[in-house]
Amino acid sequence: MKLLTLEDVKRNPAVHAYIVGGNDHLGALGYTDHGLRHAGLVSSIAKNILERFHFSEREQELAAIAGYLHDIGNVVSRYYHAQVGASLSERILSSMGMEPAEVAIVMGAI
Repeated sequence: MKLLTLEDVKRNPAVHAYIVGGNDHLGALGYTDHGLRHAGLVSSIAKNILERFHFSEREQELAAIAGYLHDIGNVVSRYYHAQVGASLSERILSSMGMEPAEVAIVMGAI
């Protein structure tokens, strides 16, 4: 299994399409930015919090990944977007070769 990084996830075309698509859907409903900028900001904040509490570098990276992916479920619906996003993340991260135990951590964080 591969130790995926946030940069790997950012380069995934499905992740990009789901974040952009979800942002477009929310924009039509009158919500503010939930696109790539928002995903990057949440990702950085999540990583910084774990860094300040002295979590391992790997746990910080998983937090960053979860933060980046946290709104991809908006591509389907605003309602239950966390549950949908966790399911989408499982498929994406597993297909990218992430270890199931790490996928579970990211899914739970989402």
